Amino acid sequence: MTNWIKNFINDERGAESTELAVSVLVVAGGAIASAKALRDKIQSKNAEMLTEFNTTGTGANP
Repeated sequence: MTNWIKNFINDERGAESTELAVSVLVVAGGAIASAKALRDKIQSKNAEMLTEFNTTGTGANP
């Protein structure tokens, strides 16, 4: 039993796939966070433009 535990601890076959999975999760998390930040900026800018448009009118001088 102790020999099996020592072999299990020294076995590194799954280490590379675990590192890859962690890397993919970090990159995906960063992409999601940046997409949300970009979405918020776009929504804010659209609201700002609509407010400006509504206060100044159509922009055409009669």
